[in-house]
Amino acid sequence: MWDNRCKIAVSGVGYSKVSRSADIPLAAHALEAVKGAIADSGLKLEDIDGLATYPELPATGHAEVDGISVVSVNCMMAMMNLPNLTWHIQVGSSNIGGAFQQAANALLAGVCKYAVVWRAMHNPKGTYQNLPGNMATGAGQFTGPYGFGGPGQGHAVAYARWLEKNGQTRDKMATLVLNQRKNTQHNPHAYFYGTELTREDYFASRMVAYPFCLFDCDIPVQGAVAVVLTTADRARDLAPTPAYLAGYGQRLHFETAGRIGSLSNYMEGGSSSAKLTWERSGFSPKDVDVAQIYDGFAASVIYGLESYGFCKEGEALDFIQDGRIELDGELPLNTFGGSLGTGRIHGLWHIIEGALQASGRAGTRQVKDANVSFVGASAPIVTGTTFIFVRDPY
Repeated sequence: MWDNRCKIAVSGVGYSKVSRSADIPLAAHALEAVKGAIADSGLKLEDIDGLATYPELPATGHAEVDGISVVSVNCMMAMMNLPNLTWHIQVGSSNIGGAFQQAANALLAGVCKYAVVWRAMHNPKGTYQNLPGNMATGAGQFTGPYGFGGPGQGHAVAYARWLEKNGQTRDKMATLVLNQRKNTQHNPHAYFYGTELTREDYFASRMVAYPFCLFDCDIPVQGAVAVVLTTADRARDLAPTPAYLAGYGQRLHFETAGRIGSLSNYMEGGSSSAKLTWERSGFSPKDVDVAQIYDGFAASVIYGLESYGFCKEGEALDFIQDGRIELDGELPLNTFGGSLGTGRIHGLWHIIEGALQASGRAGTRQVKDANVSFVGASAPIVTGTTFIFVRDPY
């Protein structure tokens, strides 16, 4: 087991308004979320001495302008003017889960006392995936002109392969999507809060990239979420009940970087990250009370359930049937609605929900007697990260 098991805790969480359009600069969203997380912890701005984020704009063909389309550490430092700042970082290789892990490591090293991690996502006007200058270069010249240029097409290839390999059809995926939209109605911060989805709606929706229909894809939004981390001993003196970090992992298996259409890239990446998390935390999949698994596309949850060890390969679509993943089921899954319900703000919202469930602070979507909370915070293509949070640090 990890020597630092349960020595780091999640305290406050914060959210900004989530919208489809960029009515205000992205920096304002990020600042709202960060201030909300600090207030939720019962802290003051001057208490914060650590900052971490993953600022990348995943949309292609759009300009990265600090404060408008991304929010860097430098931007946050300028806005907050923290008098006692001692540490900061922004990562570029492991998505927002990597920034969260770096903040935990900084706290363990003693270089800061209270660290804020945020993820701010911009929704640019026009097409989310644009070819820069209407030109396709390199390998993209053989795919882009034919409409195979965004992540949806690449992910669809892996999903089609999974269905074919396992003799399944896409019909059973409706169970996951509808359950997550149902959970969304317990999350007032989510984009689709107040908007229900029926089975008829799901099957009548247009195809984005077969076998993905519209509701298999998360929706690009403008918004931000944030979380405060500190050491376990400090967290016990703060306002909210803390959630303790029992273990984490990072993807260690790589094929060819960027091969988002490779099913084996998913599976090996997910299992390598989860293996570390199970070993460090001392838990196994059978110990988990509630799980949040990244769902930029619905199929990512299927790969996660299998590669993290919750079911055997080829069985995930059958595993999620018969109420197993509902709030009162055997494995409540993406209890906050996931990215399909909240909007595309990457995996920090999954991390937040994992911590809220472990600390008993998830409101009407709280899973009864939840203690061991698992999080797969990003699709295990090249950036997968996994976490375990617990209520009782035994």
